[in-house]
Amino acid sequence: MSAGGVGARDRLSRARRRLPGVSPAAVLWLTAVWVLLWGSLDVLNVVGGVLVALVVLVLFPLPRVDLRLRLRPLAFTILVVRFLADLVRASVEVAWLAVRPGPVSRGVVMDLELASDDAFLQTLTAEMVSLVPGSVVIDLEPGTRLLTLHALGVRTRAQAERVRHKVRAQEARVLRALHPDPEALLDPRRRRHTPGAEVTG
Repeated sequence: MSAGGVGARDRLSRARRRLPGVSPAAVLWLTAVWVLLWGSLDVLNVVGGVLVALVVLVLFPLPRVDLRLRLRPLAFTILVVRFLADLVRASVEVAWLAVRPGPVSRGVVMDLELASDDAFLQTLTAEMVSLVPGSVVIDLEPGTRLLTLHALGVRTRAQAERVRHKVRAQEARVLRALHPDPEALLDPRRRRHTPGAEVTG
């Protein structure tokens, strides 16, 4: 191996020792979240997202997480397509609530229990729910699987139940795309025999 190659590898090792909490996957994930929050894919947003991700990971290093995931391409495609469709539909609905005549639309705060006890999948579900206009996640307790969110334009119990159904459907798509055994959590017959997996939300 050439001296230049050895020198580059040494520099990379030194950089990793200085930034122990920084991994390319974490930088990529936080950059993607940053771009989604700004809603615009351009060079400035991507560079800004990378810089913000580096600062966050250096100042607040993430604990090591043991991910037990199984990517299913078809289910993952359905997850992404449905999320984008919900994003467009909800944007139109919130825009209409903002300009329509009549009283100001109010919302409610509600709790519901998620099916999965995997902190990563819980967080992914919460992020996707919060990124869709009209719903904001207020709190997530991974230990109890309790998700607290504010939903806009909810006045009746039936409307609240529709919001709960949408959140559970979103989590089901996440689980079917990434969980090793999603039906163990989603199938009521199997969930009854899985310790700690029953959902009462």
